[in-house]
Parts: sequence; structure tokens; C-alpha cells
Amino acid sequence: MDSSGSMLKTVIERVRGFLDDPDLEAKYDDDYIVRHIVQPAFASVVSRVNNSTTGAVMQRLAMPLTYNVPDYQLPPCVGEVWRICYMDESGRVLQEAVPRGLYNLRGPNWKIEGNILSFLPHPNADYATMEMWYIHSGDYSLMYTTGSVAAFVLNANKDEVTINTSTSPTAGQWDRRPSAYVGQMMRVLHTTGVHEERIISKWEYVSGTTWKATLRKPFTYATGGANMPAFEIAPEGSENLYEAVAAASALKLASYRKLSGEHFGMIQAAYRDAMKTVMDHYSNLQMRMPKSWEKDTVDNQLTQPWRI
Repeated sequence: MDSSGSMLKTVIERVRGFLDDPDLEAKYDDDYIVRHIVQPAFASVVSRVNNSTTGAVMQRLAMPLTYNVPDYQLPPCVGEVWRICYMDESGRVLQEAVPRGLYNLRGPNWKIEGNILSFLPHPNADYATMEMWYIHSGDYSLMYTTGSVAAFVLNANKDEVTINTSTSPTAGQWDRRPSAYVGQMMRVLHTTGVHEERIISKWEYVSGTTWKATLRKPFTYATGGANMPAFEIAPEGSENLYEAVAAASALKLASYRKLSGEHFGMIQAAYRDAMKTVMDHYSNLQMRMPKSWEKDTVDNQLTQPWRI
């Protein structure tokens, strides 16, 4: 891992290591690699994980409905909708908008048309606390900045970061689409002490060039009411995910270069190995039961009568 603890800088270093080409330093700087190589590679890896494993990371997004208004724009972060519902203060689902077939006599209830969530029939009341449960599409702009300037300010409660997007990040770019960063990780990179990761629950426009990121849980060690240290908005801190994204990025950048077939094959092998590890991790992340032998062994119930 990069000495700063940054996911993006770690991936960039590994991409350059995979390709081992001095010309890369002259032609492709870190910012270019993040925006044009790592970003689409990350979206590809996340899509494979979310659509192929049982342990996809579920996110929740506020989706208030208005009486008799049928259409609502979906933010780019929504990859697959699981539920549209609202809950009580204890987290129990009280009511849910269940989708029906297109030719149901009562209408489909809701369906997705492009980037529009459309309700047929129209909502019969205002539902201010309605939420959408979904898995992330991986479509957002990664960024890393050295921070420590007045453009990035953490509030006193440590759960909101005000960002002036006129100040460009060190690498990557700001995603100015509403809710684009919802469900993603803000990672604070302290020079000393503890690196902290928090999920972003809101990403909203304030005014001018000012945006605000609201965190699902407040920071613990970051200084409240002060300028942010170095931070990034990037995937969670998983070594397996870093390696898979780095290998996928190297393959993409290798298509720009004249690599030998042997070298390209070595990177492909590393990518397959990393993806297998990532898929194993997320497939078993929410296992309810440990693995066991299906046949009779000394540790199963059939050979231990006192456990029957």
C-alpha cells in the first residue's frame, strides 16, 4: 500500500508496476490515470461483484414521493433497485411499493425507464420518508486531495464536510451530479494517528460551487470545525479490491501500449486471481452458517448421539 494510505495512489503505483514502462511517467500523469483508467476499471469490477455475488453491499437513499407526481429521476449511483419502502423509528418496514407485472390490471406500480423511476398508478399521497434500497452502479468520479485548505471544512459534529468544488482535487475530479457519492467511502488520511473511513449518506448541492457531503456516522479522530486533512472518495479499504482494480486498470492501459503477448497474459492472470479472491470475499461476507462436511465425519451430528 502507498505510504499515505490512499486507495487511489496505491492503485496508481501498482498499475505502473504491472506495466513497468518508463514512458508512462511522461505520457500519463496520476490525474489522467485516475479519471480515464482507474475510474472505468473500478466500475467494471464493482459491476461484476454486485451482479455475481450474494453479498452485494446494499445502500439506502431517501426517495420522497409526492401526491399524483409519477416520475422521479434516479441518481447515477443506483445500479439495481431492491426495495422502495418506509420504516418506523425502530427500522421496521411499515409499507412497501411492490413492483407488479407490466400487464397487471392495477398497473406495474413502479418501473424504471432510463434514469426515471415511474409510478403507475400515481402516488395516492405524500410519502416524505420513503426510501430506496439498492446496490451501487460504480458510476461516480473518484478523487483524492491533499486537503488542509479552507475549501474542505468539517463541521463541529464531524458528520458533514462542506466542499468548494472550484478547488480542484489533486487527482481525479468532483462528481457534480446529485447523490453521485451516496453510498461511497470518504477516507481521511491523517499524517499521524488513525485513518478513518465513513460512508456518505448524502451528497447535495448548496450554492455556487459549494457542495455538502453528509456522513452516515461521524468521524472519531478528525478535528471538528476545522479544515480537512488529506482525504479521498474512493472504494472501501479492501486489499483484494485494490488489487483487482489495479490489474483491471493495467489491462485497460496496456491496450494503449504495444505490450508483448506474454506480458499481457501475466497481467490477465493477476486480474483473474484478484477477481477470484474478491468474489470469494463478497460471496461469503454475510454467511449465516459456517461451512461443513456433507458426509458423515467425526464432528457431525450423526456420529455424536449425545447431540441428537
